Amino acid sequence: MNRLLIIGKRGGILNWYEDVLASADNMSRGFALNHENWRSHALKGLLGDSAPAYRRQVAKDLEGVLTSFSPTHILLVDLFYLRSEINELLTRSGAKTAQWIGDRFEKRLVENTSIHTFYFTDTALVRQGLSLGLSSKYLPLATIPSQATQPSWESRRSELLFVAAPSENRIELLEKINYPTLVIGPKWPILKNPAIKTLNKRLSLQAVRDLYGNHKFILNQINTNNIMAGLPARCFDATAYGSCLVTDAVGDLKLNFTIDRDIVVYRNPSEIAMLIQNSEHCRAIAANGHAHCIENHSFIHRLKTLMDHM
Repeated sequence: MNRLLIIGKRGGILNWYEDVLASADNMSRGFALNHENWRSHALKGLLGDSAPAYRRQVAKDLEGVLTSFSPTHILLVDLFYLRSEINELLTRSGAKTAQWIGDRFEKRLVENTSIHTFYFTDTALVRQGLSLGLSSKYLPLATIPSQATQPSWESRRSELLFVAAPSENRIELLEKINYPTLVIGPKWPILKNPAIKTLNKRLSLQAVRDLYGNHKFILNQINTNNIMAGLPARCFDATAYGSCLVTDAVGDLKLNFTIDRDIVVYRNPSEIAMLIQNSEHCRAIAANGHAHCIENHSFIHRLKTLMDHM
């Protein structure tokens, strides 16, 4: 019987490790590589994550889990450059291993010698991995759909919602949108466009998802500083919570959704208001996108794909 060990980063902004772990079956368990317990957490706080004592504690904790749990499969979630002692422990476990990465990475990823297969959320990263001689495959991000009944289309707010961190290309886009838009996230500058209202606040992931469930339209614009062709989690969260996703033409979009059936795509900011003016048309797109996401883009689906391929 398969036993999956999920290794990740506790407390990340995307809640990626926690979402994957929550979607796994009861033959799985997690291990937080940044701090698994109070000992490693205390050592990291006192000495820093480069301190030998902290690193020894992490390795000791991981060795204990590998011995007691004896996994058949190990999945690393997020970008980690593994130290030699961690590579040795994973290799010695004899488990099938994979790493799921969503960020641009350095060439030293090849030093993760204990990983058999690398999965990337961006096809451009897949090509980069292949160029380094890594076994590389595409696996997009996903969502945890709500178990609650979603609010009706009529009860949702009509303003465009964008929950994101600022970047140069996003600021440029927002200054040109001629439609009431609420932007939420830390460190946003004051924008000149009177159609834009900003709220400088960091929200929990569940709070963001709840907001998606109460808005008709969710804006997506990739941050070109860290994404080349991949879809951010926003695309899956928005559609899973019944919103109409209004997105730029991201490279991997057609691998995950059908344009004009599941989502709305804009080519320039000036056309966004026109694209969403027909509420009933957008309502149908939101319903299609919701059904498609629930059927294809949950973390349960991703874990099944991983276990089938590992």
